[in-house]
Amino acid sequence: MNNISVNSKCTPFRLCYCAVVLVVLLRIAIGWHYFYEGIHKFDPIEEFSAEGFLGVAKGPTADFYYAMLPDFDGFARLEIADVDVLGDDGKTVQKGGKKVQTKTFIVYEKAWQSYFDNFMQTHGLDQPEAAESKKLAKEAQAIFNRYLASLREGAVNTAGEIKALRESRQRFDETKNSIRNDTASEQKRRWDAAGKYRSEAKTYTKLLTNMGNGLQSDLNRLITPELAGSQGAITTVPEWGQLASIPGAVTLMKMIGIRSQMEAMDKAVMYGLTAIGICMMIGFCNRLACLGGVIFLINVVLTTFPVPGVHPALPSAVGNFMFVSKDVVEMIAMLFLASIPAGRWAGLDYYLYHFGGKKIMKKICPLCACSSETE
Repeated sequence: MNNISVNSKCTPFRLCYCAVVLVVLLRIAIGWHYFYEGIHKFDPIEEFSAEGFLGVAKGPTADFYYAMLPDFDGFARLEIADVDVLGDDGKTVQKGGKKVQTKTFIVYEKAWQSYFDNFMQTHGLDQPEAAESKKLAKEAQAIFNRYLASLREGAVNTAGEIKALRESRQRFDETKNSIRNDTASEQKRRWDAAGKYRSEAKTYTKLLTNMGNGLQSDLNRLITPELAGSQGAITTVPEWGQLASIPGAVTLMKMIGIRSQMEAMDKAVMYGLTAIGICMMIGFCNRLACLGGVIFLINVVLTTFPVPGVHPALPSAVGNFMFVSKDVVEMIAMLFLASIPAGRWAGLDYYLYHFGGKKIMKKICPLCACSSETE
C-alpha cells in the first residue's frame, strides 16, 4: 500500500500502488495529447491559425470570441473614402478651381503606399543616381500607379454595393440584438445570415488582397525574376485589435518579435499546448500545467458550446453530447490531476517539493501543502 500522510485539516486516505500507477499513466496520456496537439500546429503545411478555432464560436459567448479577431467580418477593410486625384507630376489635379476627387478603399491604399515606399527605400530607388536605378524607379512607379488606378476604379464601381451590404448588416445586427427569440429555426436563420454577410464581404477582401499580392509580385520581379510570385508582405487586417488598448502590450509584443495580435494568439496556443504537454509528461510543475490546460479547455467548451438546441449542432462524427463533451471529461480529469500531487509520482515535482517546494506551499497555501506526501 502507498501511504499518504496528511495534517489534521485533511481527510486521511490510502492509495494502492495500482492507483498511483494509473494516475501517472493518466497524467502522461493527457500530457502526450497536449504535446502532440501543440507540435502538430508548428507544421507549416497545416498553416495553423487560431482564427479557425475562434471564428466558428457559437452560443451566447460567440461575440466575445469574435471580438478577439481583428476585423473578423471584413467590413473595416472595405471602408471607402474620397481622395484627391494626383497627376503624373505628383500634384493634385484641379478642374474649375476645385480639386478632382475619386473614391478608394482607403485601408488597402494606405497599406499599398506603405509597402511601396518601403520597397523603394529598401532597394535604393527612392533617390536613384545611376541611369539603371532611375529606369527601375520609373518602372516601379508605373506599376504602382497602374494598380492604384485599378483599386480606385474598383472602389467607384462597387461603392453602392458595399454601402448596401453594410447597411443590411447593420439592420441585421440591430434586429438580432433586439429580438429575444432562441428557437432552433431563429438560431439557424441568424447563423446562416451572419455567415452570408461574412462570405459576401470576403468576396471583396479576397479580390483586393489578390490585387495587393499582384502588386508585390510585379514590383519584386523588377529586382529579380526569382521573386516573382512573392506575396503576403502587404498587411491590411488591423494588426493589434484589443491589444492596442492595453498599455505597453504592443511594445512588449514587438520586443519579442510578435507582429500582430493574431500572431500572438497563434503562438500562445502553439507554445502553450506544447509546454503543458511536456510539463505533464515529465511531472514538472504539474499543478500549474493542469490548470493551464483547464483554462484552454474552458475556452474550447465555450466556443463549441455542447448544449442541446444550440445551432449548429456538433457533427455526429464527433459524437453526441448533452453538456458533457469529450473536452469536459478531459477538463475534469485535469482538475483531478491538479488537486493531487501527481507530479511527484514518477515526476520532477518530487525533487521540487522536497528541495524547497514544501516550505513555499505551506506559506502560500497551507491546505495545499497537506495534500499528500508519499512516504
